[in-house]
Amino acid sequence: MKKVLQLFAGIGLAMNIQAMEYSLVCGELSQEPVSAKPALLLSGGADGKSADEKPATQWLLSQAPKGDYLVIRSGGVGKQAKWICNNFAEYVNSASEISIDSAQDANLPAVIELIKRSEIIWIAGGDQTRYSRFFKSSLLADVLNVHMKNKPIGGTSAGMAILGGYYYAPKNEAVIGSQLLNNPFHVNSQDLFHGDLLNHPFLKNVFNETHVDRKISGETRHSRVFGMLARMSQTDQQAKAIALYEGSFVAINELGKGKVFGKQALFLQALSQPERLLEQQALVWNHQGKAVRVFSIPGTPEGNGEIDFKKWEFNSIKPSYWYTQEGYLGLNTPL
Repeated sequence: MKKVLQLFAGIGLAMNIQAMEYSLVCGELSQEPVSAKPALLLSGGADGKSADEKPATQWLLSQAPKGDYLVIRSGGVGKQAKWICNNFAEYVNSASEISIDSAQDANLPAVIELIKRSEIIWIAGGDQTRYSRFFKSSLLADVLNVHMKNKPIGGTSAGMAILGGYYYAPKNEAVIGSQLLNNPFHVNSQDLFHGDLLNHPFLKNVFNETHVDRKISGETRHSRVFGMLARMSQTDQQAKAIALYEGSFVAINELGKGKVFGKQALFLQALSQPERLLEQQALVWNHQGKAVRVFSIPGTPEGNGEIDFKKWEFNSIKPSYWYTQEGYLGLNTPL
């Protein structure tokens, strides 16, 4: 049984909403806005595996000092707000969580007002298909798109995935890289969407891949992000991707300048269209061994790299190039 949503104290809307969960873990929601910057923090998932989780989080909180921190998730509230309260109570005015579990939830006036009153939004991990189904064409998506132009936002795992202009939200079993490269239009790859959910200005042409180093069916996700980029490049000459290892973070400030915390971040850019992108045939994307340019940046506790996301420039970092001559077996991804 889902709990009854607590009264939104301080919002001014006396609503007792059934079939939702909300938890105000510490502090009280402020009646007055605080100074905030439109910053972005992306996490590749399994955040607790990284010693850099705290400095990356502190960077995000510093973009709206003493702001109200709100975690959005689905499937019930979790422990992120409690972690914030335990580790960063002096940096926030309050920390709370809300679970959005239907399209109806995503259009409730009290929920929209709560988001408007919050300075820092964190979209938790989980299932991006639920987020897509509940958030798409909703007032929640509208208010988040306004929020990210003026205030900080971030997301981990599924939350990071839906922040991309391109995102993958499989209704059935998720595709793995070998399936996608051996058949670019594999039945499990159909739910690749663009521009219909969240529209961060720095991620318009970007696909966000998470958990890149985790093995699923014996494969990491390096090949999957390459295959998704091939699909995107068919119609988008600006197709790019951010691929994060677990416990890794990319922080982007209001000027589009970025840095990496944690383990490793990959930044991919398509340099051509595939030579062969056909259903039931192995992908060929060679371009003389330079189909995709990849910048690999390790993270540090201070944040590494001087990245310009407006220009997609990485200073003096030397790129590698990925290509495939014949599907999954012909894939070359030097790192």
